[in-house]
Amino acid sequence: MVWLIIIAALALAIGPIFYLLPNAQDRFLAGLRQHARQLGFSMQLYRLDKLDPSAEERVRASGRQLKPVVECMCYQWMLREPLNAPPDLLLRRLPDAATVSVQEVFSGWGVPKLGERHRADKTALEQIGHNQNLRNTLFECVQNLPDAVLALGLDARSVSIYWLEAVAIPRAADEKERLNDGKNLLEELRNRLQTIALTLVEVYGRNSNNPE
Repeated sequence: MVWLIIIAALALAIGPIFYLLPNAQDRFLAGLRQHARQLGFSMQLYRLDKLDPSAEERVRASGRQLKPVVECMCYQWMLREPLNAPPDLLLRRLPDAATVSVQEVFSGWGVPKLGERHRADKTALEQIGHNQNLRNTLFECVQNLPDAVLALGLDARSVSIYWLEAVAIPRAADEKERLNDGKNLLEELRNRLQTIALTLVEVYGRNSNNPE
């Protein structure tokens, strides 16, 4: 009986410790983010407005209006040169059946027609429409982004992806292989963002011949 009491006491003491130990998913995300920092990314948690909220997600039974969001991570590639009035755009991957009004810009990508970002996105799309090189660069990029990427952002300081990093690489028995695949994907994403950044500098850099 004494031994049973001792074992039970040890189980109660040690159990929470095992509960707090990182699991495979935690280790994958930690390794991925560490590699992202080494590549030069800045990261922060972000909330994107859902483009396909259900009626229940938009309005409570009491009638109170809701603002459904998707939590994701924003990986920012900071620009190395100041820009002169570049586009401020948040280009979204469009769901199969959007339940809010959206404007499709490229196949499967667009912007909401209403909301806090509407004016900035509209102005940015007008700017990009005047530069075929930038438009082509954006089109090539978004058409090759993995499904886990929900949005691509441009502003005066950075080019960013907003993504569900936890599902970017399918879970596998071999944790090391999964992490290596994630690192390779990050390097590919960095190269794509660098290409956009270089194009922005060509068009909106202080030494560019941008007529705007």
